[in-house]
Amino acid sequence: MTGNPSLRKAEALWFSPDVVILRADTHIFRVFAAILKAQSSVFADMFTFPQPPSADMESIDGFPVVEVHDKPEDVEVFLKAIFDSSFFMPPPAEVQFKHALGILRLAHKYDVPYLRRRALDHLGPIFPTHLFSYDDTAWLSSIDLDRRFATIRTATEVGALWLLPMAYYDLCRQTMEQLISNASWKDLEEKVQRACLIGHSAQRHHLHKIIGFLSIVKNSGGTCKDWTKCNALRLRWGLRPELWTHNGNPLGVWVEGTWRAFAGIGLCDSCVVESKALHAAAIQEFWDQLPQMFGLPGWEELEEMKRAALSVH
Repeated sequence: MTGNPSLRKAEALWFSPDVVILRADTHIFRVFAAILKAQSSVFADMFTFPQPPSADMESIDGFPVVEVHDKPEDVEVFLKAIFDSSFFMPPPAEVQFKHALGILRLAHKYDVPYLRRRALDHLGPIFPTHLFSYDDTAWLSSIDLDRRFATIRTATEVGALWLLPMAYYDLCRQTMEQLISNASWKDLEEKVQRACLIGHSAQRHHLHKIIGFLSIVKNSGGTCKDWTKCNALRLRWGLRPELWTHNGNPLGVWVEGTWRAFAGIGLCDSCVVESKALHAAAIQEFWDQLPQMFGLPGWEELEEMKRAALSVH
């Protein structure tokens, strides 16, 4: 090395000063090409064989301009995640939902595995793949349809199919009119729209199974001492109109607070225990079938995809 022969370069950390300007629509970003190449195989290929200069080549301040066909807001957070190590930290650090989706999309497109995995780590808890991870109080909160539409588009695009069952489920909690009148509906691929329509019907069909224990009439067996009374109480509860207002949300129609109220109407302990067992079995059956309602692989295959994606370093 010139000046001091005892100094040696750390080749992996000896970046060239080459600058490139990325343009996304009307937004421009001036960054170091060498760092992009080190993180992204796509940018490495793009910048390794530069085009010979020509009169038609766009440049700004003497630096070449490379156009990327992505949303400027996605490009901005993607580049910040690469160049600012404090911007997009792993969980449990909080990140904005739209940032996680944008970074996931571009990390997949430009092959930046560690950012793709990090984005998936942030999104995973929002779209669980295990019933025990599902928050049954979620029915109390409103669903941001635009977020769910965006999740379905992005997860489909990048192959993160394990995010889709709960994204579809949340979307189909809404009425059909709410879905198809949303501005984002027309942006979905036809096959995704078809999956929504089919799954919407299937999801609602399961409500009567989830609360089917309310309509079972028994006259013998078990330890109930007064079947007539318990049957009448359960059937009367099943006629409550508020149960059916949640017909698009079978996982949220009967939660812990409902059980407390139900146990207080005068049912015997035996009938309460049996009702809980029947309800739990129906919920599990619904969960097991959920991915297939939307034309997706089963949970076991989705879990394998998830493990493979999150094992990438």
